[in-house]
Amino acid sequence: MMGTVSKDELSTRVKSVVIDVLDLGMEPAELADDVSLYSSTLKMDSMTLLHLLVTFEGEFDVEIDDEVVMNANLDTVHSLVDLVRGVVTAQNPQPVPAVAAHDGREG
Repeated sequence: MMGTVSKDELSTRVKSVVIDVLDLGMEPAELADDVSLYSSTLKMDSMTLLHLLVTFEGEFDVEIDDEVVMNANLDTVHSLVDLVRGVVTAQNPQPVPAVAAHDGREG
């Protein structure tokens, strides 16, 4: 369970994964949200996308459904961030601090 993650932190982590998987050699802040996934900068293809999705699943401890990917309009870095945010939010609807999920009392 990853606990609470801010939008900025999630975006940075998604970009970090993209940078690592694609071996871009840059900082997450340097990767603009509006960069096309299929641009000369990223040079992504279907195999790279698959690799990214599997890496996101491990990084965020979620399962990304094929149907979600098929229905997502994955064209920019921002669209990838949105996809991951949507999955993380859906699978962790009430994020709790990483320390304690509850105080033990029935409610």
